[in-house]
Amino acid sequence: MVDASVAEVISALSTRRYAFIDAGCGEGDSMGHLLRRFGRAPGLGLDYHQQSVDAATAKGFDARYCNLLATDLVLPEACVEYAAAVDVLEHLPTERDAVAVLVKLAAAARDFVVIRHPSFEDVDYLAQLGVRLNWTDWTSHPNRMKLDDFRRVFAALGWRDYAILPHMIYTDSSHLSVLPLAAPPDTLKYDASQHGPKPAVEFDRPVYGKFDIFVRLREIDPIRWQGIACVEGWEAHWDF
Repeated sequence: MVDASVAEVISALSTRRYAFIDAGCGEGDSMGHLLRRFGRAPGLGLDYHQQSVDAATAKGFDARYCNLLATDLVLPEACVEYAAAVDVLEHLPTERDAVAVLVKLAAAARDFVVIRHPSFEDVDYLAQLGVRLNWTDWTSHPNRMKLDDFRRVFAALGWRDYAILPHMIYTDSSHLSVLPLAAPPDTLKYDASQHGPKPAVEFDRPVYGKFDIFVRLREIDPIRWQGIACVEGWEAHWDF
């Protein structure tokens, strides 16, 4: 028997009235940015935390409680134009769970999937300099996939047409998101009074905070695709 919350989500998407799915919508911030970035509405937000769903709904977004890993959650095929997973895959227990969610989202999307994921690329490099980026050891981020992990997963799924765009460049250790290695796990931002001094170093290579990954699922007009997964000007739409 299908869980009632799962049945509600499937029923809503079966109407095919939604332009997109925002998986792990939280309190609605990502939904707002997706609306501004792609200009398509309405969207349906899905989140595992009822408190977040309630907050998103209070802001005027259409959001539903949903366990994306529920085995009985089979989203209607090609029911939306695109599906998004914005700052959500890192919160899943394992890479295998992330793949399961991506497969569900890709089945529901006609055109593309967009992923925003925090960078775990430079952990070893920064450790050699005596610092780390704060989110790289949060216990709420058990699935610390790197870009090569995504490339491997995409190859296994047969997804060959994708663009990876970096975001939030760090050029030195001055930012409050950069912590000394001695700072305790789950630290949100650097506080010299609590964490002591940290090395003042310039990075000799680009260090990015996040990546936006656009996966094209079918043939799309090249000009339209360039507008979706463009480099120039895209940052203005992702200000969170």
